[in-house]
Amino acid sequence: MDASKKQREPVAFKSLAELKRFIRPGVEFKTVSHANHADMVGLTRVVITVQTVGFYSKIKDQPEHPFSTCNHGKGFYTDFGKAGNYIFDGTTVKVKDSRKQDRGVIYELEFYDREQIMEETMMDRKMVNFIKEQYPPGTRIRLNSMDDPYAPILPGTEGEVDFVDDKGQIFMKWDNGRTLPLAPGEDSFTVLPPKLTTLKLYMPLTADLYERNEYGDFDDSSTLLEGRELRGYQDQIMAALVKSRMPEETERGLMHWYHKPDSVDRKVRSAVFTVEERDRQLWGVAECRVAGELSDTELETLKEYLTGQASDGWGEGFEQREISVDDGGELYVHLWNSDEWSIQTEQELFSPKLAEGLPEMCFSTLASTGELICIKRGESGYYPSDWSTDAPAQNRELADYNNERLGVTQEQRLAMECGSMHGWGVPGADPGYYEQKMGGMKFGYGWMRGSFRAWMDS
Repeated sequence: MDASKKQREPVAFKSLAELKRFIRPGVEFKTVSHANHADMVGLTRVVITVQTVGFYSKIKDQPEHPFSTCNHGKGFYTDFGKAGNYIFDGTTVKVKDSRKQDRGVIYELEFYDREQIMEETMMDRKMVNFIKEQYPPGTRIRLNSMDDPYAPILPGTEGEVDFVDDKGQIFMKWDNGRTLPLAPGEDSFTVLPPKLTTLKLYMPLTADLYERNEYGDFDDSSTLLEGRELRGYQDQIMAALVKSRMPEETERGLMHWYHKPDSVDRKVRSAVFTVEERDRQLWGVAECRVAGELSDTELETLKEYLTGQASDGWGEGFEQREISVDDGGELYVHLWNSDEWSIQTEQELFSPKLAEGLPEMCFSTLASTGELICIKRGESGYYPSDWSTDAPAQNRELADYNNERLGVTQEQRLAMECGSMHGWGVPGADPGYYEQKMGGMKFGYGWMRGSFRAWMDS
């Protein structure tokens, strides 16, 4: 169906502020009556440019019309004026003549819903889809300027994209708590490079060791080595893994071979196989650099892909390459095996039972710099907070305020600090530990550097 033949319904407004927020480039409207320009009545106009105090419009599909070419080609100018000059009568916007004593109505307008005429405006479906692709949820943005005369977001404010609606507006979760959307083409902003975090996926490691007999020949049979026995070969295995990487994998590693244009491909910037000793065993590790956070579905997709690479892809080639070891032996390392093999996150594998009573997240400060940080349950290390200031004392106040808002107790915070630094299975990762040790005592930020080890050894 031709969009021009669609039945359009005018939009009702209650205030000038509401009308101003509605008016954007591409919006169409008609003049119902006009005391000075009777020849304008009935013509469909399109908003071209919006300013703080008014807007320019042109006659739809008539670029050479006098109303389209006036003001040096900008189009017909309409001044917003004062709120007292307006009468909002249902879907009709009536504007009074402030220059006359009787202040009678000088013109009447009807505006049409942008969503109804999407295909006819500059913000068509292709453009909306393009905006959604360019600014997926989680994209970090810094605002340069916002074309909003009433309550704009201050320049320099940062936040992340929540979603893009069907009108092409970018709805934000600003770091200051506001949610005012961005209008592409009108508001000026900069996309910030995503913050990359390291995600480690662990898998059991095995190897076949072929040793030489007394005659200097290799034995026909091999000795199967598992994680505990492989600790002594960590350096040789790591060197072999690095040597086996192909030139095409320099930038993205295993993700170079990921040929699905989906969110996993966008978020996981690189993935490489490596090894790491944990709990007195040598583990195979898929070390991934990730922009943002992976959803549960995305994590499972990534695990499935890396399982295939470990078993039938990259790992299949690697396990056929000999690794020379001491005494002239040869080692053939398997990233995958069929016996009780799994691929798990650090939290899943090494912290299956976190201490009860821990929140999902808490705030704290670094003892060394006073920087405001976020700690997530079950994860090693910390995340810098976007709210951090240059004043350590203010950061401590922010940490206290946000923890109180989240319902995080001091004992929980201390347990989270300990777990993030020393593992989630130690006694200090249990809030109950501090209730017993402190006996109601209160400790400030940065206490761990001195007293934690003494307590843990006691």
